Amino acid sequence: MKTADVKFLVREVLSILPTPYTEHVIDEVFGAIESNPEWRRRYEIQCAALGKNVVNTWGGYWVANALGKLGERQAQSKRSSLIGSYSLLDTDATPVKRKPKEPEALEMVAAHFRAHKAELPNEIRNYRDELVMLVMEGMSPEKAFQMVSHWPSRGLGE
Repeated sequence: MKTADVKFLVREVLSILPTPYTEHVIDEVFGAIESNPEWRRRYEIQCAALGKNVVNTWGGYWVANALGKLGERQAQSKRSSLIGSYSLLDTDATPVKRKPKEPEALEMVAAHFRAHKAELPNEIRNYRDELVMLVMEGMSPEKAFQMVSHWPSRGLGE
């Protein structure tokens, strides 16, 4: 999984932040990454490999996922220059009834791709691992494809 290192970094940072977390926890995570030389180095390596927008999007996603929160409102970052804005995590996410295992997630992604191939960008194929991982985390194939289709790197969303 290409974003596993982003997930591990975010989880490590979350483990040292004071709890209870505030709705500004995404900004707090990126602020902590920015101020810690080792975390910043790991962040920069991921940005070089995946692109800053992908790393930041996934960083926010993994924070929300770890906390079981959603954010529909945006705020300008005050603690970090790594991100411009972030989602305020102020809503509990609906618990996923069942997370599919990899074989089932692969089939769900493939079925969605086959059904919507004509309307999807060709470059979506570059994100198969990410799509499968999102579905395994409990996201619907529709939402996973929608999220990945808006990424500006590797030809998507440009």
